[in-house]
Amino acid sequence: MAEQLEKTPNAGHIAKAENMPCMKCSEMRSGGYSDNGVIQLCYNRLYGKGHLETTMAHEMVHAYDDRNFNLDWYNLEHHACTEIRAASLSGDCSWFQEFMRGKMGFLKHHQVCVKRRAVLSVLENPSCKSEKHAEAAVNKVFKSCFTDTRPFDEIY
Repeated sequence: MAEQLEKTPNAGHIAKAENMPCMKCSEMRSGGYSDNGVIQLCYNRLYGKGHLETTMAHEMVHAYDDRNFNLDWYNLEHHACTEIRAASLSGDCSWFQEFMRGKMGFLKHHQVCVKRRAVLSVLENPSCKSEKHAEAAVNKVFKSCFTDTRPFDEIY
């Protein structure tokens, strides 16, 4: 993902260490992305190297989307789309990550996880009025955003 960001105009700096500060976070999140190109990593919420890598990849997907698709972060459909892509492409919904969360399933579990994680993120948006509002935004864009694997050819 860092390699893809380097190819993106005005985004190559995002994948650099100086734009990924590690800090203590009071919220239940492991990282965050701000549209000024900073990826925040929460050292008190990261439980290992794999979790750090997944968090970095998740936030880099947001950076890629922000720089390539001109996101309006207050538009819930835009926000939902980047959360769907980040959850799906970063490994956030891998079997191990889900096991660590105590969430297990067999049928279409990846899709279920991606939807759940996207709804949780959209709920935090100041433009979101309720869980139903977040779910509606995620459901509206799910198919097109879930199948969009750019900059990759496929999900591994």
